Amino acid sequence: MTFFRAMQRLSRSSSPLLIGGLELSRPEQVEPFFRQTTDAVFFFNHQGEIIYFNEYLPQMLGYSEDTLYKHFSVFNPPEQVEAITAFFNRALAGETVHYTAQGLHADQHRLTLKITNMPIEQNGQVVGVYGVARDITREKQLEDDVVQIRSELELTKQIPELVVFQYNLTTETIDYSLSLLKYLDLSQEELAQLTNEQLYSRIHPRDFDPLRFQMMRLVDREIDSFEQEISLLNTDHQYRLLRLKALRREEDDQQLSIILYDLSEVSEARRQLQLERQQTKEIYEALEAAISQIDLSTGRLLFHSKGFFQIFEELPENLVLSQDWLFERLDPRDAPSMKRFILQLKSGKASTIQYRLRFPDGRLKWIEDQQIPVFHLDGSIAYTNSIMHDITLQKEYEERLRQLALHDSITGLPNRLSLTETTQDWIQSGIDFSVISISFNRITDINNAFGHTSGDQWIQATSALLYTTKPPEVFFGHLGGDEYAMLIPSSFKKDATSCAERLLELATQPILIEPYALFARVSIGISRFPDDSCDPIELMKHSYTALRRSRREDHSALHHYASNLDIDYYRRYRLEQDLHYAIERDELFLEYQPKVDSWTGKIIGLEALIRWQHPEWGRIPPNDFIPLAEESALHIAIGDWVVETACRAMTAWSAAGAELVPISVNVSPKRFLIPGFEQQIEQLLTTYGLPARLLELEITEAALIMDDPTVSRTLEALSKLGVRIALDDFGKGYSSMVYLQRYPIDVIKIDRQFATHITEDHKAQAIVKSILYMASEFNLSVIAEGIETIQQLETFRALNCPNIQGYLFSRPVPDTVMESFLIREVLYPIEACSLASDNVPSFSVQGKIKMLQHQNQTFDFSFSEIQAQRTSTRHLYFTTDTSLPLTALFEVRLSDGLQLVTCTLSVTAFANGQYTGRYTTPQEAELVLRFFQTLRYNG
Repeated sequence: MTFFRAMQRLSRSSSPLLIGGLELSRPEQVEPFFRQTTDAVFFFNHQGEIIYFNEYLPQMLGYSEDTLYKHFSVFNPPEQVEAITAFFNRALAGETVHYTAQGLHADQHRLTLKITNMPIEQNGQVVGVYGVARDITREKQLEDDVVQIRSELELTKQIPELVVFQYNLTTETIDYSLSLLKYLDLSQEELAQLTNEQLYSRIHPRDFDPLRFQMMRLVDREIDSFEQEISLLNTDHQYRLLRLKALRREEDDQQLSIILYDLSEVSEARRQLQLERQQTKEIYEALEAAISQIDLSTGRLLFHSKGFFQIFEELPENLVLSQDWLFERLDPRDAPSMKRFILQLKSGKASTIQYRLRFPDGRLKWIEDQQIPVFHLDGSIAYTNSIMHDITLQKEYEERLRQLALHDSITGLPNRLSLTETTQDWIQSGIDFSVISISFNRITDINNAFGHTSGDQWIQATSALLYTTKPPEVFFGHLGGDEYAMLIPSSFKKDATSCAERLLELATQPILIEPYALFARVSIGISRFPDDSCDPIELMKHSYTALRRSRREDHSALHHYASNLDIDYYRRYRLEQDLHYAIERDELFLEYQPKVDSWTGKIIGLEALIRWQHPEWGRIPPNDFIPLAEESALHIAIGDWVVETACRAMTAWSAAGAELVPISVNVSPKRFLIPGFEQQIEQLLTTYGLPARLLELEITEAALIMDDPTVSRTLEALSKLGVRIALDDFGKGYSSMVYLQRYPIDVIKIDRQFATHITEDHKAQAIVKSILYMASEFNLSVIAEGIETIQQLETFRALNCPNIQGYLFSRPVPDTVMESFLIREVLYPIEACSLASDNVPSFSVQGKIKMLQHQNQTFDFSFSEIQAQRTSTRHLYFTTDTSLPLTALFEVRLSDGLQLVTCTLSVTAFANGQYTGRYTTPQEAELVLRFFQTLRYNG
């Protein structure tokens, strides 16, 4: 099987396979590594079957390649299968194991193999086992031979590569083995005629004198035995290295036993071993890592590289790495983890630990220690291989990165992550505190108008302003954009509300951004620990929820978090979901507000206003759902629906005999960025047979401030069609004059804020007068919005404003009512009035309400405030500032002094500002009735 197919069989996902630190994501680059190694390499699947091997495995075992794809037990002696299976299972469990075992060659002779098994991992799961085997049979045999020679001194038989003979001191004769004849290539007759001088001449000169000296000492009984290496000339006239051992026979005092065994291969192996040791030593000394072998039972260092001394800067006495010696140098904070690490090693599991070493001069070192146990075949631990790295610089770098991650790059302030961590720390310390979220609400406009460089200056200026304003004991951080947060402890001399009110005053201070001095609308939200939450993320979220409530105000404001904000944002979420289906469910409709001549009341135009009647939440104000549409692509479909519905209404009015007047429709600024809008308008006008002059598109400065070429081209194309362009909220922005010059504007609508103060504010009158004069010079039509009183009308008449729009003449009305208005053609002013005081319920009970279920979902919101006005045997009638969905299930608690009554009800209707809730059981209705009767009786 190819390497690539083996990878495919092991892989369970697209993630790369890992062997130790080696990633197998590029098989074409990794496979040469396995092919070029001189050891046998092979992969097992989970069942222990070989699925890949390099060329050295069949060479070592003698099998053909086709017969090697079997379970590993086929190639092991039966008595070792159980032990080897245990090592395999440990590798499957994620460990790296080293052991020595026997393997069966194809001809059934046994090989001694040194084996390593490592897990193959993918996505943290072991998918197979990687194996490496080295044949050490020859080395093992040589070792066993030496042991056998040394233990069997009486051996006289012929043994391959072994020469054994006896020397009689009395007769000076040699009793030799046949191997000596073979080694010297002599017959018995030739050996008998061989003189001592001839035999001695075969011994290398450098070895002769030491050998004779030791033999004389043995003969003279100064020693009982000796060993020496000698080089002996063989029949090929080559010197071969031999090991000689001579000793006196215990049972025969005149008999010497002499054993010679060939050390040529041992010498070569020794030379190779020495070379490898030297190379290994050079590598170890060059590495920055500390490499060592440790006997866990005694703590003795069996081996250590120079790096060990560089890390610890001293060696333990007698090279015994005891726990006492280690723990004296260990940072106390890391002692528990080190104890667990040692227990893991003693249980036979490879492990890695990071810990700190402390030195007498106060220095601190971070150490990473990876230890891998090496096992005997019986499963006991022989020793552990340890690789230690000094990671102090890495830890310092990580700490610097952490500090960077916890601080904002523009302001240098703690960021949202740091705020959350600090909030968690304060909560764990048991400190009562408040979270204040602050927003200056201008960063988007500034980025769009002046660019992001000016936006960064704005962020730096607002953060510096807050930093110089905040008390020193307050923790201050940056949420993002021009939004910030403060943590105010309860020990602060003033409460959080006082601090927030002081921050609101920043709205009156100009903030300098070269070359501009800008003002901001400051919005603030406050949450409290532990009153609002004990979770840091939720506490920050509650503060931000209150901030969003403040943003709804058209002026600087602060709000404390309250549970009804949860319902508000649940409502927002539901509206956002349902808005996608509002058109097809026929929930959207239009109302129309007339525009009239200031002196005659004649209807000169209409404005189409979109409305949403939600089946559960009731009438939804446009300010609630239009922003939701703007945040998605829904504004396109809704805007197009409004234009088509207005055209259809005009066709119906014309058929009823009404005189048509231009109708204006509000268009989203984003709509102009989408090509083809002018073609769609032209097609609608053609479809409904309407002249272009009857359609007026109202735009705001937001559409023009983008200064996009597409916007300009679209407006020019619409103007050429004959469609009128109206600029809404004129006078509210800062550059409206420029737009009149740059774009094809036909109508300007004076913002309603001027009408509010026009009767007593002479500056407002002067501005309106200027606008009217400019419009006259530019030949533009003018509409004044928001006219609600006769005094306002008279003021605008005095200023010669030709047209007005407002509640004084009519509120927005349905299309059927608008049809009658158009047929009538003239409207008369009616003073706008508020709800008469006698319509307000005179009796009410304080209470709380909490939503429990809605659309098969269960909720755990907090309670919101209500006022209950009356009850019946089926229904409870109440008011609240919190918007509630119909059909939802609620828990209600009504209280007065020590009296408390609780009930559950579903809200069934909302009319005239009052909710109607149906009791879930008659028993609850009876309890509430009695409660109300008691209150009325006491009153």
